[in-house]
Amino acid sequence: MVWIGRRTALAIPALVLADRALAQGAPPSYPQAYRDIVAGGEREGSLLVYSIMSAENWRPVLEGFNRRYPKIRVETLDLPNSREVFERYLAERGTNSRTADLLATADPSGWIEFQQRGEVMPYESPEAAAWPAWAKPWPGVYTISADPLVFIFNKLLVPEAQQPKSFAQFAALAQENQGRWRNKITSYGAHFGGFGYSANFGFVQKHGDRAWEWFRQLAPLQPRWERSGGPMTEKVTSGEYAAGWFVSAITFWPRLNDPARARVLGWNFIEDGQLVILRGMAIPKAARNVNAAKLMIDYIASAEGQQAFGRGGLTPARPDVQPGQGIRHTYSSIVQAIGGEKNLAFIDYNPAMVDQYQPFVDRWKSAFGVS
Repeated sequence: MVWIGRRTALAIPALVLADRALAQGAPPSYPQAYRDIVAGGEREGSLLVYSIMSAENWRPVLEGFNRRYPKIRVETLDLPNSREVFERYLAERGTNSRTADLLATADPSGWIEFQQRGEVMPYESPEAAAWPAWAKPWPGVYTISADPLVFIFNKLLVPEAQQPKSFAQFAALAQENQGRWRNKITSYGAHFGGFGYSANFGFVQKHGDRAWEWFRQLAPLQPRWERSGGPMTEKVTSGEYAAGWFVSAITFWPRLNDPARARVLGWNFIEDGQLVILRGMAIPKAARNVNAAKLMIDYIASAEGQQAFGRGGLTPARPDVQPGQGIRHTYSSIVQAIGGEKNLAFIDYNPAMVDQYQPFVDRWKSAFGVS
């Protein structure tokens, strides 16, 4: 089997400025015994991470981590999809090959199966008290980000009065615009598995039969299904699609940095059921450099590490982190924008997501008339 990915490592400058030297080491609020973890991580000297995040996502995190722990070299492998993060690790573990010290990916069903296999190393972070229960579902699994899935639209094709802010409104608008929007709306296909399945499952978990009725209202428009947010965004930009729903905001938002695209592209939260996918991280049982992995978990779980991932394009999930300084949105600002947590639809670690896979996909295909 051939594994494809992109490796990223951040070198440490030979000259470390005085203010950076002051930032080295664990925060003073950590327990005194934490020094043993730091010493162990420095002896290990390296850390290998498997994720689906790009070098740009990781860069601010690695810069901050390297200021704290300059003796530890971090290497990240960006794999093509969430499932491959687990599959690669398990294949290497099965042959006693060198494998990841830390896994980080947005695949709740994958994390459920991974935990059920007993592959998660339990670990209590010094940062754990700052996190709500939904962000740490099992001992050792922590949440990197809470990334929203949103409406997107071409503003030249969808006038302001028809730019949806709720799913109920979107379903009604679709029926009104069957002629103009037929074959021109898009989303992730649940039948493709992974991200698309998780998104649709999370939305139905929130709304039940009402969600199925909305899906049936969209079906006559013959939506076109994609596997990832990049193609959806490109085709909405070109006008091939008028609008999309459940589109990954962290894929879409960076496109708005281009003024030409920003004139064409628009987006809104889904105010009656804003989907948020939880991106987890954990140390696997076969990790070689366990201490270095603990240091990285604790850094990412800290307010500083969350802000760093926010600058890298993810959505900080730690409740006390707010937008600003290059961070467009955080979990807390999303909750505020949609009128409270009651309007969230978590794509979380519900075991039913694994148990009900085939019946759910069969019903979804029936609702949309997918063969």
